[in-house]
Amino acid sequence: MSSTPPKPISVLTPELSQALKQRSESLLVDIIKKNHISRYVREAPSLLGFRSTLRDSTIFQDTPAPLLEHFRDTVPLSVYDTYEPFIRKLVEKPCKKVDVEDLLSPGYPSYVTLSSFTTGKAPKYFPKYDFSRVNPTEGSISATSKFNCLVMHLGTKWTILVEDEDGQIDHKLPVCTISSGITRTVFNMKVEQDHLAMEMKVPALTSPLAVSFINNYRSFILMHALFALAERRLETLSTSFGTILVDLVKFVEEEWDSILNSIETGILPDFDGTDHLRVYLQPYFLANPERAAELRALGAAKDSPEWLKMIWPNFKEYSGIMSGAYTGVLSKVQRYWGPDVALRTAGYILSECWPGISYSGVNLYKLAGDEYFEFLEVSQCEIPDEETVETATSLIPVWKLEAGRAYEPVITSRDGLWRYRLGDMIQMEGFEPNSGSPIFGFVERRHEEIRIGDATVPANVISNAILSTTEDTIGQVTEFTSFLDSRDNQVTIGYLVEIGGEIGEPSSITNTRLAAFVYLLQSPYSLTLLGPNPPLARRRVLDALMEQHHMIRVNINMKKMRLPTIRIVERGTFGAYRHWRVENENVSLAQVKVPVVFKNEELLKQLLKGVVQEVQEL
Repeated sequence: MSSTPPKPISVLTPELSQALKQRSESLLVDIIKKNHISRYVREAPSLLGFRSTLRDSTIFQDTPAPLLEHFRDTVPLSVYDTYEPFIRKLVEKPCKKVDVEDLLSPGYPSYVTLSSFTTGKAPKYFPKYDFSRVNPTEGSISATSKFNCLVMHLGTKWTILVEDEDGQIDHKLPVCTISSGITRTVFNMKVEQDHLAMEMKVPALTSPLAVSFINNYRSFILMHALFALAERRLETLSTSFGTILVDLVKFVEEEWDSILNSIETGILPDFDGTDHLRVYLQPYFLANPERAAELRALGAAKDSPEWLKMIWPNFKEYSGIMSGAYTGVLSKVQRYWGPDVALRTAGYILSECWPGISYSGVNLYKLAGDEYFEFLEVSQCEIPDEETVETATSLIPVWKLEAGRAYEPVITSRDGLWRYRLGDMIQMEGFEPNSGSPIFGFVERRHEEIRIGDATVPANVISNAILSTTEDTIGQVTEFTSFLDSRDNQVTIGYLVEIGGEIGEPSSITNTRLAAFVYLLQSPYSLTLLGPNPPLARRRVLDALMEQHHMIRVNINMKKMRLPTIRIVERGTFGAYRHWRVENENVSLAQVKVPVVFKNEELLKQLLKGVVQEVQEL
């Protein structure tokens, strides 16, 4: 098992601060030298002042101080709209070489990644250029393990065909998710060679690569699970989000008998959307009646504690995002594995870049050294609109960060982004004692909020209120989302939540749960076995909201807001929503998510179909 990294120090020593500054500034000089010939730098209106210095060829020959000073004085903050007129050339048809070569960085990108468009907005595209990158999961047990299940997707959305001046195809660029693009780059996979990859199986992975080309969300997860279940010696399992592991367990429960029959006979199950890949998968799937008998004796999960550890007795580490909006799944994941399995994050990876290398636990990262980072200091609570027009003079360099403060990262990247606002809030926890690298935790996606009266309530306040107060009222919330509930004359924050345990299958009623049982008998909604005090849930959530955000109390007193509402959805509703989005909205199945705040009413309707009960106040 990987060793525990050293505890972060709270203050940089002068030596570490100077070394960190030198590394950071040297990286910035390299990025400027590489990307100053790009079309973006040569043509972007926002870089007009910066270009004046680049006309002086001696700027790269002398000490870097003048170049760095000019960068800080003339390069403004940027957002995606700054790059959109350039990036648009990649997705227009026809795509011309003269328009996209040297676009944001020299040459052609290796691939074009796209955002996960969680909220239903149009995707953002980011060209990713080829350079040596650090491993975002540095220190993972999977690096030395012989038996790993990596639930990854290698498919592409489409292929950009770049035409030369004669209309001939000059280059092919796959459009895919960041996780797919990273893996394809590692394997040096060209778009025209996907059929060759489908024939392969990496020895350390339980699933053949063909599984990673399945485009049906449910079948994609089930087929990865099938090959993993057939391997008793599995040591690690990795998914992009912890919610995918929850879906995996739910889907396996539903297909338990057919999965065991397949393991016993060696005949693959007929999962939707897998027929065209069976020819690649079947050679790697052999009959194993002994393993089937062992699994049959254990039985399906049914929320059994440590069930996954019993399934795989050699298991050591699970990796997946279980922080921020996904904090609710952590307790469920811990229940699946038990105390002897290490839980860690898959790395802090965004479509724009990967800012953080997994350091320890589920929400602690070391700042990656591939890009040049600066930071905007932000409030822990409310984020005022005027911060969106902050000038670059407010940026804080990496060697001047302070432990305990919250920041928004701003990146100047090798892929051609210049002082680009990532839009996330992170919390500084300290510095790695050997290198001085910042250690931080993820807090929330900035500007994901609900506005009510005089309050702008950010995502982390909304999340904390529901996750910290409901275990002793309605039960453990494993997944949730929120929205502006305007069903009554007074608006409020509405929650849709999925709770742990079975819905509609009440167990024996003990004295501690008698009050909840009586409450449920009085409810006009479907019978749901909730926690010991459902009538207190909404009041507790409101108290938590008021404690974190003073304007909530003002709105309540002025009758601009009523009690938050809580509606319970049937178990599996969030997983069914993810499957629906992949099938109907062409969303990437490896990155499909449910936002903390829903603003798209049409998408919200899909989740509302799963409501089985609304929590009432007595």
